[in-house]
Amino acid sequence: MTRSGSAKLGETARDPLEALVRVYVHNLLVGTDLRRMSVSALRRVVAVDVVVDLLAKCDVESGDWNIRALARSLRAYFRDAGRKPRRPAMGRGMLAANVSVVGDLLDLDPVEREVLFFTLVTVVRSDLKDLLDSFGDLSIGQATDLTAVAIDRPRAAVRSALEPQGRLLRSGLVRFDERNLYAFSAKIELKHGLPDLALQPGLDRDRLVTAYLPESRPATLVADDYLHLGESVGLTRDLLRAALRDRRPGVNVLFYGETGTGKTELARLLAAELGIKLYVAGKADRDGESASAQERLSSLLLGHRLLPGAQALLLFDEVEDLFLWGSSPFEPEQATARMSKQWFNDLLETNPAPTIWISNRVSGIDGAFLRRFSYAIEFRHLGVAQRRRVLAKHLRDGELSGSEIDLLAQKFDVSPAQFGAGVSAARMLSAEGRATRESLERVLAPMHKLVTGLDANVRPIFDASGYRLDVLNTADDLQAIVDRLSDWCPSSKAGVSLCFYGLPGTGKSEFAKYLAWRMGRHVVARRGSDLLGPFVGQTEELIAEAFREAEADDALLLFDEVDTFLRDRSRARVSWEVTQVNEFLQQLESFRGVVVCTTNLREDLDEASLRRFVFKVEFRPLLAEQAMTLFRDTVRGPLAEKEATRVLHELAKLTNLTPGDFAAVSRRAASLETTFEPGDLLRQLQHECELKRGPTRRMGF
Repeated sequence: MTRSGSAKLGETARDPLEALVRVYVHNLLVGTDLRRMSVSALRRVVAVDVVVDLLAKCDVESGDWNIRALARSLRAYFRDAGRKPRRPAMGRGMLAANVSVVGDLLDLDPVEREVLFFTLVTVVRSDLKDLLDSFGDLSIGQATDLTAVAIDRPRAAVRSALEPQGRLLRSGLVRFDERNLYAFSAKIELKHGLPDLALQPGLDRDRLVTAYLPESRPATLVADDYLHLGESVGLTRDLLRAALRDRRPGVNVLFYGETGTGKTELARLLAAELGIKLYVAGKADRDGESASAQERLSSLLLGHRLLPGAQALLLFDEVEDLFLWGSSPFEPEQATARMSKQWFNDLLETNPAPTIWISNRVSGIDGAFLRRFSYAIEFRHLGVAQRRRVLAKHLRDGELSGSEIDLLAQKFDVSPAQFGAGVSAARMLSAEGRATRESLERVLAPMHKLVTGLDANVRPIFDASGYRLDVLNTADDLQAIVDRLSDWCPSSKAGVSLCFYGLPGTGKSEFAKYLAWRMGRHVVARRGSDLLGPFVGQTEELIAEAFREAEADDALLLFDEVDTFLRDRSRARVSWEVTQVNEFLQQLESFRGVVVCTTNLREDLDEASLRRFVFKVEFRPLLAEQAMTLFRDTVRGPLAEKEATRVLHELAKLTNLTPGDFAAVSRRAASLETTFEPGDLLRQLQHECELKRGPTRRMGF
């Protein structure tokens, strides 16, 4: 059972830690009651020399392995070694030298250094760890007291060294679980990888930063890629610049929103624009696995201690991992913090280095946490205009036409990085090394479905290449409205609401889609029939859901045939006709986006609802000259002067002719795979007008 030649207490051993471990064990024998432990527990720690010598005095061979034998051995040991604790000396070995370096970097006092050193030794020497774990499951107070006994320091001093707000725990190198009972080695833990670093020569600030706070990669996006975020990017940049200049503590910025929206890339871009480094709290382990939330948080704490005076930013990703998420069918999703609320709030209020926090979701997180952030930016998926700009940036001159870029941007809702990867893949698939529209569609389609869950081929696409504003007959300047709203951005102020009314086919819905295209948004469209539910309250819920969807996607919300549910309340026959109008008006007043409503029956609309619209535009049938423009476009061939005069004369007689009539005739020609001669086209248009119920004389033109 004994180890031959085992050193006596205090003698020098080959292992520089051997004498120190013997002192720790001696102090534990003197300061604790090992008789309360089972002998079987001591048998698991026989690698400790002192315990080996102790157990050697028990008559193992005769089976005399019991508490009485252990007591006799202890008395014999105390006669030889004495009952006074001994002060352990860290010595001059590699471990002691590196602890001294860390202590200087973190400004640790002597007791904090001894606690750190002792904890490192318990990891390096498994025999000492086993002995400590033999004391069973401990509270933090018991584990702290056990540490105080081993290093021969007052319990109050050791407890102070392990205070949550103390330098040691705030450094992130040491942590403990306050809530549960664990064995010593699980109760007081060291930061992952620290023992390995502590046993290597040359430990310094740079090696610690490299190990736990890797520098972020350079940004791949530019400021123009974030124009959709408005002034928030510039405001964040100014805030961080001022914090760095004034060395202001407690500056924290939160970037939140869905994955793939460019949150991390913006952090990299801001650091580049400020001319400083961006350090990421935590990195993947040796197996390539992402560091745990607790590990990343400890890296952040270490960064606060190592980089307080440096011109640098810290980045903490996936904030949501700091919370436990739970929900039920009856209650909204709630997040429970893994750490003390007071501790986390104190962290946000006192961190010495500006920090950017990134989260994919914040709903359910206690507002007490969120209120501590200095500023926040919500990230949403790129709008069409932003996707168009990003895609064009990745393409070479002449690789795709402007209309092809526009259609791809509308069709595929992917991130800037995925556009870049898609262009690279499309070039690899091409023998000429050039991306084509077809190759890009093949590459981007599965990525779009992966991100959105939807098939890109069924996504509504607005082709602006053939759209004409000059054939819309309104009293308002539509071009001025479009130009005014094209750069509009959401704010805390009211949104934009437009009501388009007039005869069917006059271009109301298509103009709404064109407006969305110019604003760089896709369209969330609802017909009146989509919103009318058979159950009480269902229509109101469907209306509210449409507004929620448009807000989440930053889309233009289009209600076609709005008169089906927005009828005049003074003529309501049942109560639900009133409540659905009320629901719509409440949603409209609180909505901060863009809403377009179209109707063929303006007279039936609720009068109060009409007052809510910022723009009210009447769409009328075509003027003769506008009809002639569309006629020439549809024929796609020259008209002789005499024939053109005759056609214009006949078109002037069609008092209710609309752009929709030309569209209907064109669809008929496409289905028949033919084209119409001027005479045939004119007859088709006359037939379309005869089928309508409308005025027979043009009035007010």
